Amino acid sequence: MAAGDFLTGVAYPQPFDELAVRLCNSALRRLCILSPRLDREAFDNEALAQAISALVRRSRQTEVKILVSDSRGLVSRGHRLLQLHRRMPSSVHIRKLAEHPEWKGQTVVTRDRDGVLYKPGDSDHEGFYRGDSRSSARPHLELFEELWRHSEVDIELRSLSI
Repeated sequence: MAAGDFLTGVAYPQPFDELAVRLCNSALRRLCILSPRLDREAFDNEALAQAISALVRRSRQTEVKILVSDSRGLVSRGHRLLQLHRRMPSSVHIRKLAEHPEWKGQTVVTRDRDGVLYKPGDSDHEGFYRGDSRSSARPHLELFEELWRHSEVDIELRSLSI
């Protein structure tokens, strides 16, 4: 399957997790993840953590933004992406959004300005992947940026200094 493929009916958490890694591996500068809880089944895997780590080490201009509504599971059970955030806070950002009328609980991964992986909030089998489509990615990027503006740093996600 090529990076520009279009897939519908993408099941969650698999193969959603594999497609998220594919988007990250092909990113040049930016990866955005919108997920209510950053589910462990889809996002807490070594392949994604390694892909994000490689992305942010490539250039100072790279950026990873992760937006969640519930961070309790990340903190209480641990999560590879939380560990990356704590190790690379200037490149891997995690913020929390309590609620917003435009966010319906969907999970979205966007790459640069043209890759998108989407799962509606009310279904685990109606997602889609579009590897190379600015027109498909644009509304998801715009929503992400709107939500990001209304989000805040969650002090629970900071590393504890001892």
